[in-house]
Amino acid sequence: MGSAGAEPFVQLAWTVAAIALGATAALALRVVVLRRAGLAQARRREEVLTRWRPVLFEGMLGGHPKLPPLPRRDEDTFLLLWNQLQDAVRGEGRARLGAVAEALGLRDVARARLGRSDALGRLLGLRTLGFLGLPADYEEVARALDDRKVYLSLAAARALVFIDPRSAPGDVLPRLAMRPEWPVALFATVLAAADPGELAARFRSLEPQLSPEQLVRLLPLVSVLEPRAGEVIVGSLLEGSGDAEVLAAALKRVRSPALAAPARRLARHEAWSVRTQAASALGRIGAPEDREVLASMLADRQWWVRYRAAQALASGRFGEPSEVRALAAALGDRFARDMVEQVLAEEGAAA
Repeated sequence: MGSAGAEPFVQLAWTVAAIALGATAALALRVVVLRRAGLAQARRREEVLTRWRPVLFEGMLGGHPKLPPLPRRDEDTFLLLWNQLQDAVRGEGRARLGAVAEALGLRDVARARLGRSDALGRLLGLRTLGFLGLPADYEEVARALDDRKVYLSLAAARALVFIDPRSAPGDVLPRLAMRPEWPVALFATVLAAADPGELAARFRSLEPQLSPEQLVRLLPLVSVLEPRAGEVIVGSLLEGSGDAEVLAAALKRVRSPALAAPARRLARHEAWSVRTQAASALGRIGAPEDREVLASMLADRQWWVRYRAAQALASGRFGEPSEVRALAAALGDRFARDMVEQVLAEEGAAA
């Protein structure tokens, strides 16, 4: 091929190189522009925070500061600061920050964000409406409980508890049962601020509709109920459930000596997982007369049952280490003696 034939390919190569060089230059320029824009936004945010921090602190402490204008572009930064301060204070401080928000018309700003496409905007709207605590916003906030993003559902639940502590359990608990992706521990923290009597009543009314799997998942909520209400729910499950997983989960929640009788009975349950948790429960709330029950469990065929029974006996509720060793020796079971020695060694118990 002559030079004339190669010329089109050379031209094509130059064209491709020019395009690549142009694209690279455009990308580099875009990076520079974005970086400058980012720096400008960061400076703007810092200016907003510097302007509003002293104003909000003065209002929070009971003063009457002059409120500067709040341009639309600064609203998100202001809302972040306002919500951070709401998280940090209680009582009168929250109410005073609410008065500043009312003077600035923040309720309308927050409600408008519930319809935005960005998650940050919706999150700010939900948190702000929650802290404002206006009953008229309850239904609007409740719609966000069904959001696919778990953190927005959690924010909605928290806002509902602030707005109406009595009504919130009735809206949150059924959804918590139906959405396995919701972290129960986090929602329990939120519901701890709800009306305790209403929370317990809603849990009891929902309980018959729950599958064993749902019951097991929701039982950690018992920890945020008033002790007597939690005791009633756990006792009902221990007496009425025939599901081994539910019984084991309920035994984990046993904290009252009033539930010692069902725990003793379940120490002989056919499921070893239930017997294991019964041994642990008796270790927490058992009386001296439960020593014989736990001693018999040292000879159980399941290792975990023997281990938890030995731990219970070594807890100090059922005698000195020498007495625990004597109980194990009386069984004539080498595995029982070995288990007691292992647990006492773990506990560092003296002879």
